[in-house]
Amino acid sequence: MENEPTGRYSELEMFGVPLKKAMEDLEKQFPETKTFDDRFRIAWNLMIETAPIYNPNHPQVNKTVADSISWRKIGNKEFTTAKNEDYISKSIEAYTKSIAHAPVGSSELSLAYANRSAVLFKARLYENCLLDIERSLKAGYPDNLKTKLHIRQALCFKALKPSSHIETSISMASAMQWLPNLRKNNPNYNIKDEYSKIMNQLEKPCDTNTAKFTPIIKNKSSIIAGGSDAIKLIKSNGNDQHIVAARSIKSGEFIYVNKPFEMIASDDKRYNTCWHCCRQTLASIPCDNCPSIVFCSQECKNIAWNEYHELECPILSFFKKLELCVEDEWQFQLTIKILLKALKATGGIDALDKKINEVDSKKDKSMIHTDGIFDVNSIDNFHRLDYYKPTSDKCSLARVIRILAIVLMFGLETNIFGRKMKLPEIYSNKQSQVLGVLILRYLMIVIRNVTYCNDNGVRKPDSLTHAIIFLFGNMLVKNCDPHVNWYGYGSNISIVAERPIKKGEKIRLSSSDRYQDMPLSERREYLASIDLPPCKCTACVQGLPLMDNLTSYKSLKLSNQVRRELDRIMIKSAGYSELIAEGDAEKLLKIKDTLYKMTDKFYQHVTVPCREASFFTLMIGIVHFHLCIPRCII
Repeated sequence: MENEPTGRYSELEMFGVPLKKAMEDLEKQFPETKTFDDRFRIAWNLMIETAPIYNPNHPQVNKTVADSISWRKIGNKEFTTAKNEDYISKSIEAYTKSIAHAPVGSSELSLAYANRSAVLFKARLYENCLLDIERSLKAGYPDNLKTKLHIRQALCFKALKPSSHIETSISMASAMQWLPNLRKNNPNYNIKDEYSKIMNQLEKPCDTNTAKFTPIIKNKSSIIAGGSDAIKLIKSNGNDQHIVAARSIKSGEFIYVNKPFEMIASDDKRYNTCWHCCRQTLASIPCDNCPSIVFCSQECKNIAWNEYHELECPILSFFKKLELCVEDEWQFQLTIKILLKALKATGGIDALDKKINEVDSKKDKSMIHTDGIFDVNSIDNFHRLDYYKPTSDKCSLARVIRILAIVLMFGLETNIFGRKMKLPEIYSNKQSQVLGVLILRYLMIVIRNVTYCNDNGVRKPDSLTHAIIFLFGNMLVKNCDPHVNWYGYGSNISIVAERPIKKGEKIRLSSSDRYQDMPLSERREYLASIDLPPCKCTACVQGLPLMDNLTSYKSLKLSNQVRRELDRIMIKSAGYSELIAEGDAEKLLKIKDTLYKMTDKFYQHVTVPCREASFFTLMIGIVHFHLCIPRCII
C-alpha cells in the first residue's frame, strides 16, 4: 500500500482552513469524481466554503543567523577534530549549510565562506578555495581576520602557478595591509613565520578532472536530437512508436547522448549538487531566499531564477516545513520544477491549459517533430507521456489536498497570477483552479514516468540520489533481454549498446533488470510495484534461468573452427574480468575497445541465450558503471 503523505490533511490547517469539519463528506464524494477537474474542484469548493476570511501566518522556512552559526560550529568540530575518514567532505557540507542559512548581508555569510575555503585549501582544491576567499571578502569579512585569508589566497596562487609571482605578491601585499588590524588582538603574530609554515606544507593541486571518459556520438542523426545515425524512429500500429537500428550497431557504441528532460537531487545530496544542472559542486553559492538550495555557479543561479526558481522558491520552503515523506517530496518538487518551466515556455497558466486541451483533443498521440527535428525533450512531447488517470489510487485525496495548499502558497507568495494576493482573492480567481488542475495533471505524469537512480544511473533502492524524467527511454522497447543500457555521464543520459544489434531490430531497454541477473518472480514483483503488467518478452515467457544456470556455448552444435575461436576468446576474456573487477578507470579505457570486439565476435557465432554471451554484456555494463562514477576528489 502506498505511503500517504505525512500529516495527511494538515497542510491547509496551517493556513487556517478548518477542513476536518467537512472531511468525512469529501472523502465519500471524492471517489465518485472521474476527471482531474472534478477531483480538484470538489476539494477546492469545500475549502472555499470552510475557509476563513483573514490571512494566516502560513508556513515558511527562512534563513537565520542562528541556524548559520549552528552549522558553522558543526563544521568547525568536524574539521578540527578530524575523527572521521570523511571529515573533509562532512566539514564542507556543514559549512555549505551555514552559507545557505546565512541571511544575505550578514557577517555569518562571510565567516562561513572563509571557513569553507580553509577546508578546500586542506583538500588541495585551490581554485575552489580562491572562489570562496573572494566571496568572503565581498560579503564583508572582518578586517582583523583578513590577513590570514589573504595569506591563504597567496598560497593558492603559489600552488596553482609556481613560476608566477604576480598574484602571490598582490595577495601578500593585501595581507600586510590588514596586519595592524590583526595585531590589535594578537600582537605577537609573525606573518613571515606563518607564511613559511604553511608554505612548507603546500602540496600539488588535486586533480579535479574527474571525467576520465566522455561518451560521444561519432555520426549524429540529422533528425533525432542527441541521437546517432545508427537509430531512427518508426511508427506502427497507430500511435505506437519505437526506435530501431538504422544500420548494424556494434557493442560499446553510443546511440544517444543528451540531457534528461528534467532531474533533481535527493535531499541528502542537496548541498553538494547544483539545483539547476545537478552537477556535483563543493564551492556552491546559495539561493538568496531559501536555505535549502545551492548552485554551482552564478550562471546556473541566474538561469534557474529566471526560468522557474523565483516562483518555486517559497514552495520549496513550504515542502521543507511540512517534512514530506521522501517519495512525495521528490515527486512534488520535480512536478513544480517542470510545471514552472512549461509556464515560462508557453506564456502562462491559460496558455499552458490550452496547449494541454489541444493535446487531449488530438487522435494522434505520437511524439512530435518540430521543424523536421525530433527532440524528445520538448514540452510538447512531455505532454505525450502516459500518466496515471484521475481514477487511479495515485490521484489520491491526500495529494489533491496538498496541491490546494500549494496553490495558496503560489498566490500568497509569488506573482504567478500577476501579483501577490490575499486569500479571498485567491479563492475567487479562476486561474487558481486551473493551476491546481495543471499541477495535478503534471504530478500524475511525473509519478508515472519518474526514474530513481544513483549518481551513475543504477536503479538500486539503497543508494538513490536522483529523480529523473527520461523521455527517450519511452521510445525503446521494454524487455528483460535488452540490447542497451543507460548511464549518467556528467549531466547527460548516455545509452550504450552492450551487445551487437542488427539493422531493423527494435532496440530493447530493460524496465526492471536483465533476466540473467534477477529472478522472474522479482522482476514481476518490481513491475507490479510500479503498476506495470507482467513482461511478455521471450525471457519471461520461457522463464529463462539466471546467468550461472544458462547453457554454455560448449553444449551447442558448432563447427570445430568456431569452437576453437570461441575458446580463445574466453581464455583472453578471463584476464579482462579481473581488470574490470578492479574498476581502475585508466585500465578500463585501455581494454574496453578490445572487449567490445570480443563481444561482437562471440555474438557473431552464438545467437541463442548462453552463459558466456551474458558474461560479455555483463562485463560491458560493469565497465561503464566504473567509468561513469563521479570520481571523489576529496
